[in-house]
Amino acid sequence: MAAASAGIGALSANAQARYRAKIADRNAAMDREAAQQEILNTREEALSHYRKVSQLKGQQRAIAAANGVDLGFGTAADVLADSEMLSREDVSRIYKRGAERTRGFEISASNNTAEAGASRQAGTGALIKGVFDMGSSVLSGASQYNSMQASRGGKPLFG
Repeated sequence: MAAASAGIGALSANAQARYRAKIADRNAAMDREAAQQEILNTREEALSHYRKVSQLKGQQRAIAAANGVDLGFGTAADVLADSEMLSREDVSRIYKRGAERTRGFEISASNNTAEAGASRQAGTGALIKGVFDMGSSVLSGASQYNSMQASRGGKPLFG
């Protein structure tokens, strides 16, 4: 009876470990998908920023032209150059934040993949332990039977 219980326990532990591995694999896949989506979102955010800056620069040019200001030199040229410089800094920050968020998803995916592997190993370990526990129970039972037979003067199973 103890051997059967050990076997059932091992199978149950293995099934639980396989289930945990499936969940971890799915979580890793979702994290990888989220990382890819974050890359797309970052690009879209940068494009949106470029559009806003282009619109701003167009307004600056239109205002300068309406006031008869030459955009090729002086304050008007400085304003356009500053707008361009600030735009590049903003875009750099957008991509940096996006890369950090993407990295977070990639780390999480890696951790989940490792967890899945560890769960599979735990399941295999549970099966191996179950086999040894079953063997131990069978041998212990046989030893007890031999002791009982010997005390009654009967024929032992082995020895």
